[in-house]
Amino acid sequence: MTAITLAALEANNPLGFLAALGLLRVLDDRAAAAGARRPRLGFVDQGSFVAAVHTPHTRDEIIELVLRDAAAQADNRALQLAYDQAGTMVTPGAKGATRDLKPPPGVARQLLDHAAQAATAAQADPRTAAFAAAWFSDLVTDRNGNTKPTAFHFTAGQQAFLEMVEALRAGVTAAHLREALDGPWLNTSPLPSLTWDASVTRLYALRAGNPSKEKRGSVPGANWLAVLGLTYFPVVARGSRLVTTGVTGGWKDGAFTWPVWSPAAEASAVASLLRLDATAWTQSQRRAYGVETVFRSRIQRSDQGGYGSFSPAAVVPPAR
Repeated sequence: MTAITLAALEANNPLGFLAALGLLRVLDDRAAAAGARRPRLGFVDQGSFVAAVHTPHTRDEIIELVLRDAAAQADNRALQLAYDQAGTMVTPGAKGATRDLKPPPGVARQLLDHAAQAATAAQADPRTAAFAAAWFSDLVTDRNGNTKPTAFHFTAGQQAFLEMVEALRAGVTAAHLREALDGPWLNTSPLPSLTWDASVTRLYALRAGNPSKEKRGSVPGANWLAVLGLTYFPVVARGSRLVTTGVTGGWKDGAFTWPVWSPAAEASAVASLLRLDATAWTQSQRRAYGVETVFRSRIQRSDQGGYGSFSPAAVVPPAR
């Protein structure tokens, strides 16, 4: 295997970190299907920590695999979820269909049941269950009685999360992926941005005008890979609250915390690491796990409809 360094996937940016995980997901699923040796992901210090994947594939082959994987997700039930005002699951193109992560609990339950059954079927795509587990739990609802979505749901108003995801899936190109992996990130594409890029602030308080009225550019390749990366962050119902892996606090005062490790690790080990609380470790404990540093970004949501964004990441010091 060859280690390929991806200079634009910086670990101190939530979008870069999530995109690195999404790339690992694609490569790992491909290796599992082929019965091949599993890829590994680590981060190397180049002034900032950037992703490095260990894989037998070249850069061009990686990009082709991601594009083929995106095409294969066109029929993914979790990505194509749609429902109407009556609380019925409908096809994505149906009149009045809503493509978001806040369906009535009955619709959420249908998707989760389907995902659970599909996960045990022969030759099933495990991605459907992974996405569904990352979207929501039918056991937790908001004040309107709709399903509460993952803490990574930053869209609001006229935006619909799954509509934006579908535009990214259908529109991502090889050029988009090269920009995402190697940079520089120009943020010039008209395709949707899911606002996970902490290097681009859109806080109203820091801007001359209301940013919700602006047309923003995006880095489609990074956004699409980051959607795939969400499969490493399932949600779980804890009493009346929905808890997202890696996220602490409430809906309007939450924070995303993640470790950065240097030894290249397979997907199963990465998934296990992300479920641990690295903030509780001393420096020697971090070293034992190969963790170089831990970052935290606050989740900021506007009062005008709940549009979300990440604050720039801060380093979390080791426990004493």
